[in-house]
Amino acid sequence: MEPRIDVYDDYAAQYAEYVAARNRAGVAGDPLGILPRMLDLLGDLAGLRVLDAGCGEGYLARVLAAGGAQVTGIDISPRLIRLAREQDSGGASDYRAADLCAPLPEYERYFDAVASYLALNDVHDHRGFAGTLGAVLKPGGRLVLALNNPYSYVVRRHVADYFASGVPYPYRGMAAQGLKVHFYHRTLEEYLDAFFGGGLRLTKLVDLGTVVDNAHRAPIDTLLPAGYRFPYFTILAFAKP
Repeated sequence: MEPRIDVYDDYAAQYAEYVAARNRAGVAGDPLGILPRMLDLLGDLAGLRVLDAGCGEGYLARVLAAGGAQVTGIDISPRLIRLAREQDSGGASDYRAADLCAPLPEYERYFDAVASYLALNDVHDHRGFAGTLGAVLKPGGRLVLALNNPYSYVVRRHVADYFASGVPYPYRGMAAQGLKVHFYHRTLEEYLDAFFGGGLRLTKLVDLGTVVDNAHRAPIDTLLPAGYRFPYFTILAFAKP
């Protein structure tokens, strides 16, 4: 049986608590080291229409709005969307629940930029997701997304067979805190091909070094020998011709 695609809805409050450290830390203090690099690649967004793809409880959307962007946050979980709205009392951003793996014709060529923070691994149809993001971008628009590095899943012993694409696995760190959510393992080649198929051109690939001291690290991740470093996370930047 295929896992439910909207399972985050069951754990919305717990997930918001799990990521609360990111909200408290601010941009420079992102405990995963992702946000500063994403913002550098996105550039000046003041006055631009920006989609936060897989926005969750609105962490990235709030940062983008603070930078002057006109943000639309979309997530498959209605409960996470409700939490995002509650944390945006001034109504700086627009939020809606929808499956980004399905087409959104009302937003075709609507956004100047798209950003996505650790959502790609969670989507049940990475080709549909990539196709939707490509379709909603204006020509000349840019897409920047962060993901768990698929090679690191093997190095950190989440996954035994790198090429066993599409298999769902539990997130160890979140499972240890009672969040029974999963990711879909896919190869980096498959991710890139999906976005190329969506009409996008790769402009930058960033590997982020191993995070040493953060609460998301499971004990088994200490299996790397002392002094070894490996990218836990990768950022992909694309442009739409």
